[in-house]
Amino acid sequence: MKLFTTLGILTLAGATTAFTSNGDNQEKDCCATDAKPAVALQANFLLPEPVPAGAVDGKVGGRIVFDGEAPKIEPLKITDEQAKGCTSDGAKVDAANRTLLIGKDKGIANCVVTIEVKGKEVRIPKKPIELDQTQCRFDPHVIVIPAGATVEYKNSDKVSHNVHTLATKNKSFNNTIPAGASQKQTLDKAEAVHLKCDIHPWMSAYMFVSDTNYAAITAADGSFTIDGLPAGEYNIKVWHETLGKGKGKVTVNADGTSERVEIKMSAKKKKGRRRR
Repeated sequence: MKLFTTLGILTLAGATTAFTSNGDNQEKDCCATDAKPAVALQANFLLPEPVPAGAVDGKVGGRIVFDGEAPKIEPLKITDEQAKGCTSDGAKVDAANRTLLIGKDKGIANCVVTIEVKGKEVRIPKKPIELDQTQCRFDPHVIVIPAGATVEYKNSDKVSHNVHTLATKNKSFNNTIPAGASQKQTLDKAEAVHLKCDIHPWMSAYMFVSDTNYAAITAADGSFTIDGLPAGEYNIKVWHETLGKGKGKVTVNADGTSERVEIKMSAKKKKGRRRR
């Protein structure tokens, strides 16, 4: 499915300035730090470079939103036989379809937002980053892995799982992990890696291997915040498992403030057959 994106800059007063096709736009100063912050995700291991004393601690925030009528997403199809042993007391496996979650004011959850800062090398956490399997679902559904970091595939269930990665640049991983066990893998190439479990076919997740520590995953309302940025102009990249890629620009002022960013993403309509 091919995608297109449109971009606007949303001020706190609520006005939006859209970019024209040639990239020209008008900007109004605004303080992103005054806005309600997004939920901080994975701040414990994204490890952006510490801001030196007295230096600018720039913050960029905004939302990723769906442009158009939100599509209806059907729940996952999971039979009782397939889910045997996944939950205790006969509870049903969570059948929520997380491939496209559109929340308040059409905000899109689970988008990965990244900003590349020149001269800043990727910082790798000392401890492995955990990706769990619990009640026959991957948790979390989308996770950011700094390139070069190690991920630990845990199995907190009482049944075995098969972690199968569909990688292009990194080495593939296709191992059975018994109940209560775990295995590790180092990912050193930037790409989005799809995971699935061949034993439980509804299980699906994504690891976004990033070549920058300046990254965030959007919350349920599509909001995000990235901080620790020096003053300057930056390109923003957005990735979503269903909607593809989006992009935008933002300027961090000398005092660390910036305008809030709004990036719209939408699926292109399928073209009809040409009449002869």
